[in-house]
Amino acid sequence: MMVGQKLNVIYILSEKSSGSSFLFRSLTDAMKIKAYPVTKHFESETLYWTKAASVLQLPQLKMLASSVPYAAIRARSEIVEFLEQNLGFLPPHNNDKQLIFRGWFEIVKKFGPTFIEKSPHHLMQKSALRLMKEFEFEYKDVLNCYYVCIVRNPKDVFLSQFRRWNVNPEELENQWIINYMNWFSFSADSSEKCTLLKYEDLVLNQAEITSRICSTLGVESQTTFKESSRKSKASKQSSFFGHPFSESVYHLASLLGYTKQDIAGRSNLKWSIYHKYIRFIYSPAKRLYTSLRGI
Repeated sequence: MMVGQKLNVIYILSEKSSGSSFLFRSLTDAMKIKAYPVTKHFESETLYWTKAASVLQLPQLKMLASSVPYAAIRARSEIVEFLEQNLGFLPPHNNDKQLIFRGWFEIVKKFGPTFIEKSPHHLMQKSALRLMKEFEFEYKDVLNCYYVCIVRNPKDVFLSQFRRWNVNPEELENQWIINYMNWFSFSADSSEKCTLLKYEDLVLNQAEITSRICSTLGVESQTTFKESSRKSKASKQSSFFGHPFSESVYHLASLLGYTKQDIAGRSNLKWSIYHKYIRFIYSPAKRLYTSLRGI
């Protein structure tokens, strides 16, 4: 990094199963980011700021099919492990908040000059979002923070989470609404640093969208390949999706760029059979298999 040049942090925010991993891979390719800290979670997720909120005992909502929010002791232990494993040291600190902020800055500095954080656990937690903003303000002289929120057709999101984790669609409605209502509130005060994009648009215009994000950061886009999005098992079954969304979901989806026709599902025999199969056969068998393998 050149003297006087600021570091860049890009936070990818979303509901789970919304395409954040595809966006992460697209941006790391465009920016030629080769090194990334070791994490204990899948898909390069850190969960750093929800763990930070737990350490500082800030209020958080229970996330479906997740251990979030963590107990404070576990969260602090995992933050310390993450920092020591990737930095080789803990930065000097007088309290936990200093450890969290200074540790994150050292991570960004080591793996910068542009660092991308992707954890679809942060958008739901207002306390985590506030900590991210506090960190941005405290280090505003040495780094820039940008926030990219990715949204996907809720029909595919709900199907994916139902199939993978047996998440009840009725319960997921509330979580989905909270996530994207949080985004509108979070982005209102700093719209120039916040970008909302649709997964479907990213699939169609990957190079153009990543180039636009790179331009915002003053970074040249060097995309070398167009990754084909993998058609999930859930999206293949969206034709018979039968969960009737509430009017609140339809309204919020319209603000995010989806028509009622885009996401509507209708009750049908095929959906009823599939719903019972996942709930009472596939998911219990998957849990038993996982348990026997000790995963």
